[in-house]
Amino acid sequence: MKIKTSIPALVTVIIAVTVVLILTRGDKKPETVASAEPREGVAVIITGAAARIPQEAALLEELDKRGLLKDLVFISGVSSGAINAVMLNGILSGRMTWDEYRNILFNLKNSDVYVQEGHSFPVNTSPARELYRRVFEDSLGFHTVSDLPYPTAISITHLNRLPLKADVYRMCSRKINEETDSSLSIVDVVMASSAFPVAFPPVRIENVKTIPDVEYIDGAASEDMVPYKALLEFEKSRGAGVEKVYIISRKSDSMPQVSEELRGLGINDKGLFDKLGLSLDAIIDKGILKRLNAYVEEAPDHVPVTYIWVPDFTEDFLLFNFDNLKEQYELTSGWADAHQPVPLEDYLMNHHGPGEQ
Repeated sequence: MKIKTSIPALVTVIIAVTVVLILTRGDKKPETVASAEPREGVAVIITGAAARIPQEAALLEELDKRGLLKDLVFISGVSSGAINAVMLNGILSGRMTWDEYRNILFNLKNSDVYVQEGHSFPVNTSPARELYRRVFEDSLGFHTVSDLPYPTAISITHLNRLPLKADVYRMCSRKINEETDSSLSIVDVVMASSAFPVAFPPVRIENVKTIPDVEYIDGAASEDMVPYKALLEFEKSRGAGVEKVYIISRKSDSMPQVSEELRGLGINDKGLFDKLGLSLDAIIDKGILKRLNAYVEEAPDHVPVTYIWVPDFTEDFLLFNFDNLKEQYELTSGWADAHQPVPLEDYLMNHHGPGEQ
């Protein structure tokens, strides 16, 4: 069946791209924070990945296999990175195995995450909510944020439309900041954190007391595209730094595929965005680099102990196609087996360096 293009749908897409561009500007000058001493333990920071979530999962499994997570004291996740943060809690606490997690990922398909109704955004993400309920609550026994065994922070964003600005909140399983309320539903918080702007609907979190009772979207649609600030809050709250930080992310596509992304979501723009050379990956990558540079400027003492791991292979995978997660996982596992996490300073030097504006 041929999918028709609707003017409202294309307008919505243009708005979505504009929102991402605005929210990834990184104009705000970060404040340098004092180092927290002494140092002990390992922290993991997980960025968003959408349907590339198995790439991050494979890297996390490899870290675990190498024994690099034995002294884990803190996890920070945003968007699909929040999902991996919850699953890492389940695996490292013995509630689930990596084999069981892989089995969940390998059997997923688009209809387990969203349903396209009509030819406009947002899609219906009720399947994702049911999936999280089954896995988080029924399988792992995690009902609230406080149920997570490891100190874990999940970022969510409230987008103020006029004036356009993003307020980010970091909900942690331990009290590390004023907004944290660990009694909130873990399903609600993860649904909000992974609500990709415009494509997925915003989420209202039930029973909020410490944050506004409004709708929330993807935590990466803010300054937490790399959710390192929660780590700094954690260190300040416990009065000690960490010995090592691993930032886990996903591979970007090598070419613009916005039009193909839209087709997968039920909208045909007749290749308009691809002809314009518009790349959602390029926009997001620019935002990630800005946040990494902000991390370096805000916490320079962390640079020597921070490593980043991003897989690198030739195959490309769409952000909203959940039908090929097994292939992504296996490709990433094979790549990770032959590579090491990269010191953050080296990574930034190879990506235009810390001084890029």
